[in-house]
Amino acid sequence: MMIRGEKIDLRPMKPDEVPIFYKWAIESGYWYSKDRKPSLDEFRADWKAYYFDGSAPEKGRCFMIEVNNVAIGVVAYNDIHYVHKRVELDIVIGNEEDCGKGYGTDALKTLVRYLFDKFDLNRIWIVARANNPRSIRAYEKAGFIQEGVHREEDYFNGEFVDCVYYSIIRRQL
Repeated sequence: MMIRGEKIDLRPMKPDEVPIFYKWAIESGYWYSKDRKPSLDEFRADWKAYYFDGSAPEKGRCFMIEVNNVAIGVVAYNDIHYVHKRVELDIVIGNEEDCGKGYGTDALKTLVRYLFDKFDLNRIWIVARANNPRSIRAYEKAGFIQEGVHREEDYFNGEFVDCVYYSIIRRQL
């Protein structure tokens, strides 16, 4: 299965691609604090097998972001809340040279459309640390609306950092 966007394609990740995702998450500088970088085994404990083998799509799934058949990042959804029809997303672009080209924005838009249609959702949300303006820009360009700020929610790289919550509602599309 391939989900096509304007600039990117999304394809379900495979279990043998977890080390690639791990490398990008560690190297991005935004997912994990310099003080706390999990081992690959710890990463696998957080990102369960179903994210990569498709065995429990209601619990979450990771998709490789591809440009011209070259993997450049990962976008994922987490546990779907069926009663409230909502889900949270995560995204990472692997290499600096692929940032700022609209790939992340397109990946988010593409996954949002897919999730609204496939799972009949109403609300999708995503969180950015306030010290990550690139993510904030991508989320806003993808149509997410800022809902609020959780002050000093994360302890990241030796300081408390605000987290900015964004969502998109089905009727916005």
